[in-house]
Amino acid sequence: MSAAPPSDARPVILVVEDEPDERYLAAEMLEETGFRVIEAETAERALAILQDRGNEVSVVFSDVRTPGPIGGFELARIIGVTWPRVRVLLTSGDAGDQPSDLRMSATFIPKPWRAEDILAWVQEAAGRSAATQTGPDVIGLGWPETRIIVGKVET
Repeated sequence: MSAAPPSDARPVILVVEDEPDERYLAAEMLEETGFRVIEAETAERALAILQDRGNEVSVVFSDVRTPGPIGGFELARIIGVTWPRVRVLLTSGDAGDQPSDLRMSATFIPKPWRAEDILAWVQEAAGRSAATQTGPDVIGLGWPETRIIVGKVET
């Protein structure tokens, strides 16, 4: 593998989702707004992609519930240790997956998510260095009883 940067300088987003329709929707939305997208069905496949192309990937957008032994929370932990400059956005439609489960610097957004929320976050994250990360964030309206935390401000 060459150390030279790819000729296409658009930020690369790795979308990890086992549901083909949801993965397609996220990938299309991101590609239409100028990102390059790599898709993976499992966290294990995402890690293999990062091993090969981690220097290209700016953001990983992953479902919390992925098939196989590694889920989204564990994937985010591994990314934070191995590729600390890569930003992580986790999403889930399962009420059992709570933002309080975040134990690393990542952002959580509940399903169903709004395209505007994802795009705004990814655009900001693709240009933001790891040094500016302050900890877990939560975007959007969550399940009942969920506190909405963005940075250090609770709403």
